[in-house]
Amino acid sequence: MSSAGKDTICFTDALERINNAHVGFFEVELPELQYAGDHSMKIGMDTHEFSPQAWSTLCSHLMIPPDLLENLGKGLGGLVFKQLNNIKRRSRGAPENIRLAHDDRGNILSITPAALVCLSNSELVPVIKSVLPSSIISQTLYARLDIAPMEFELSYHTEKLSTEPRKGDVLYGGISVRHSQTGIRPTVVLSYIHRLVCENGMTQRVCLNGRPARTRRCNTSNSKKAIQESIKEQIIHAWSQLHERLEGIKELTKHKLEVEKLPESLRRRWSINKKVADEVAHALQSDELGRTYTEYDLVNALSRVATHSRSLAPRYRRHLSLAAGMFAQRHVHQCPTCGSWYNGEGTN
Repeated sequence: MSSAGKDTICFTDALERINNAHVGFFEVELPELQYAGDHSMKIGMDTHEFSPQAWSTLCSHLMIPPDLLENLGKGLGGLVFKQLNNIKRRSRGAPENIRLAHDDRGNILSITPAALVCLSNSELVPVIKSVLPSSIISQTLYARLDIAPMEFELSYHTEKLSTEPRKGDVLYGGISVRHSQTGIRPTVVLSYIHRLVCENGMTQRVCLNGRPARTRRCNTSNSKKAIQESIKEQIIHAWSQLHERLEGIKELTKHKLEVEKLPESLRRRWSINKKVADEVAHALQSDELGRTYTEYDLVNALSRVATHSRSLAPRYRRHLSLAAGMFAQRHVHQCPTCGSWYNGEGTN
C-alpha cells in the first residue's frame, strides 16, 4: 500500500472491518438548509456540523469562499446564504435534491447529488470475495488497510503469486481497492505488488485490451448492479495479470539503470518536483539488500518513497506508487493507453 504506518492483517479481518464501517444518509432540498453559524447548518429542527470537505463542497456549489459566511457572522451570513441559494435555484429551475452522509453523532461528512448512486461497504465486500479463488481466501492472503468512515483503501497479497528477482528478495502479487461509500469519487481497482524485505508496495493500473479500466459514477436505475459488475470485472482482470506483472519486475534485473537520464525522466514524464526527486535519489542508495545497479533499483526507490515517506501527501505517494508500477512493466507491457514511462515511447 502506498502510505505509511499500515499494519499487515488477515484478509478476512480486513473485510470484516470494512463491512462494519458505515455512514448514515438523508436527502434534503437545498432550500431546507439554513445557516446556523460557523461550519453548521440547520435542517428542520436539528443543527448539523459540517466536515471541512462537506463545507467546502457546499460553498463551491454557491460559488463563495469557504470563510465568507463565518466572516459575515450568523445573522448576515444566514441572509447571504439564503439569497445565494435562491439565485442558484432560479438559475437551475427546480430545487435540487442533495444527499448528506453523516456519522453516528450527526456530523455531515459529505454532500453529493441525490441521484448519484452510492455503493456501501457492505455491498462491495461480497463482490471482492466472489472473484477470488476459494483456495486463496485463507491464511495465505494478507492485507493492509487504511479505513475511515467515508472511504477505505485495501491492498491484499498472497504468497501463492510470488517471484524472487534476486536471492532473498521476495515479491508477492495482489490487488488494491480504493472505495468511497459516500460516492464522492469512483472506485479504483489496481494490481498490487508487495516487497517483503522492506514492506514496500507499488500499484499498477488494470489494462483491458488496450483500454484503462475505470468505474464511473452514474445515476441510472440499474447503476448499482452495473457498478458492482464493473468492479468485479476489474478485480478479475487485475488478478489474471499478476503473473505477467511479477515477471516484468524480474526482467528489470537484466537491464542497467541509466542514471544520467533519471532526473530528466522524473521531472518530464511524471512531473515529479525537485523535493520528491531528491527523496527518490536518496532512496536509490538505501536498499536493504544493496544496490543492483539495474532498473530494479529505481522501482524499489519509487515504491520506498511511496510507502514510507511521511513528508508527502497521500496523493503524491499514490502518484509515485503508480510510477513504480508502470515503470516495472516497461519490458513486458507498453501499450499507448497505459503509456511507456521511461523513454516516452510505447508499443504493444
